Amino acid sequence: MSLLDAVVAAGILPSTEAKQGDKKRYSELLSQLLAQEVASGLRNAGFPNVKPLPGGPGERVFQGGLGPKKVDVSYSDEQHGLQLAVSIKTITASPYGKNLKNRYYDLCPEGITLHLRFPYSVMCALFCLPNAANEDVTAIRKVSTFERARKLLSTISGRREYTDPGEKFENIAMMLFQPKTEDSSVVPWIRLIDSVSAHELTESEYFDSIRQIFNRRNPHAAVGEDDIDNDQ
Repeated sequence: MSLLDAVVAAGILPSTEAKQGDKKRYSELLSQLLAQEVASGLRNAGFPNVKPLPGGPGERVFQGGLGPKKVDVSYSDEQHGLQLAVSIKTITASPYGKNLKNRYYDLCPEGITLHLRFPYSVMCALFCLPNAANEDVTAIRKVSTFERARKLLSTISGRREYTDPGEKFENIAMMLFQPKTEDSSVVPWIRLIDSVSAHELTESEYFDSIRQIFNRRNPHAAVGEDDIDNDQ
C-alpha cells in the first residue's frame, strides 16, 4: 500500500462545475484514505499500533493544553501520552489559494495546543494539493499556489528542540498529486517534497525522516533501525 493508493482509491476529482458537496466529500475521503496510508507507512517504519488501524476508527481526540484536539494519525501509549502526530491537510478545489491561509491558521493552533500538553511530542503535517495548483501561475501572480504554500508552511516547520515555539511543527511535507480524472489516459502520481529544503523525497525517505526526527527526540525509546541498545 502507498500514498498513491489513497489518491487512486479517492476516485475521480470533481470538476470545477461540480456541486460544493461533492467537492467536500472528495476532499474528506482523500484525507481519510491518506491518514490510513500514513499510519500504515509509520507502522512499517517501526512505530507499533499507530492509529488509525485498518478497519478501525479514524482520528483520535487528545486533551491538549487549550482543550481537546482531534489528531488524524497518532502514536501514543498510556505511559507517555501522545508521542507522534501527523496532521493531514488537503486543498482539492480551485481557486487553490483561496483557503491556503485558513489551512495555515488551522495548523498553528493545532501545534500550540498539543505541544502545550505534550512538549516532547513530534508534530508533523502532510499538506496535499493537486498538480493543477502547481500550474496556476498567471501574469500577475508569478508563483504557483503550490510553491506559495511550500514557502508559507516552511516558516512553521523544523522544530528541533522541545523548548522551541509550540506553533512550529517538527516536520511539514508537501504532497503534489495527479488525481484520477474523466480522462482515463491520465495516470495518477504523487510527489513528496520537504517544505523547508524543497527537496523531493521518496515515500520510504519520507517515513524514515519522521522516524529519525522521533529518535533524536526520544533516544531512550527509539524505534526501527535507530533503536539504541542500552546494554552497550
